Amino acid sequence: MILGLYEKMIRDLARLNLRPYGLLFSGIALGIFLGGTFFTLLFASYRDVTVVFLMGLLLASIRTVLRGRLRLNPARSLFFIAGLLIALLLAGEPLGLAVKSSPVNWFTLAVGGALSSAAMLIPGIPGSAVLILLGIYDDLLLYIKGLALFNLLIFGVGSLAGIFFFARVLDQLYSRYEAPTAYFFAGLIAGSARVLLPSSWNPRLIPFFLAGFLLIWSFQDLQQRQRNL
Repeated sequence: MILGLYEKMIRDLARLNLRPYGLLFSGIALGIFLGGTFFTLLFASYRDVTVVFLMGLLLASIRTVLRGRLRLNPARSLFFIAGLLIALLLAGEPLGLAVKSSPVNWFTLAVGGALSSAAMLIPGIPGSAVLILLGIYDDLLLYIKGLALFNLLIFGVGSLAGIFFFARVLDQLYSRYEAPTAYFFAGLIAGSARVLLPSSWNPRLIPFFLAGFLLIWSFQDLQQRQRNL
């Protein structure tokens, strides 16, 4: 969105035109590996700081999802509440006080990859929200840090399937039912923040929450300025 690639990329993905995006996908893979390794170390040593930072990132993204659709009406409210309730029901306990390996079956990895990559095709939806909701976010961080190639391959295959098979569906769904879809996903994002609760709140965590929140908020302001040029 910031670089002006979104609309063309969605059209190309729907048509399986991948040739222009080799470097982009390579950069995504590198970013996932470096980011996953970094956040695993943070989770292990600074769990509460990390989760409140991620919570700030997550909640600020709701602004992008609802951009230009802030006026509430009964239908939009119902879609938001539906997404919120589904997220609260599906979300597990807050991510552990330390990152620990836990068995994740192949089906869950593949589905998590498909749904998270598909969600990212909608502007403002962070794929991490889906992984957090499914309770496999911290497991994937460990797989990345430990280079668990087989598990990452299963997740990667699911991610590619989500991108290629859902790109056209999501593009049409979002274009036809933009506002209801946006409010539903905003509810999912808000509800999934439950998994990112710290073990206890104290004033020292507030700056880290604000740092994550303002980071995404500033990117959104940058997007707005670019659209106004």
